[in-house]
Amino acid sequence: MTIQKATHFNEETKTMEYEKSTPKIWAQDLLMDMISTYNYRLEEGREGTDEMTEKELAQCMEQLKKQADRIAKLFGFDKHWIT
Repeated sequence: MTIQKATHFNEETKTMEYEKSTPKIWAQDLLMDMISTYNYRLEEGREGTDEMTEKELAQCMEQLKKQADRIAKLFGFDKHWIT
């Protein structure tokens, strides 16, 4: 079996197209994908934020963005892609 990562969806054939990958790149892509969706999950459910004031929530979200950017920089990106 070959480690692959999706590159794009081919509209003509209606299939995903893949390229070979390494375990390191595969793991980085998976983590960055999870990080990139954190904002959507928090907006939908706001897990653990019920008792926060708007100011506290804004501070926590800003801190979450900073931490996501730090992780992205470890992987060689300028910043995570949901800012």
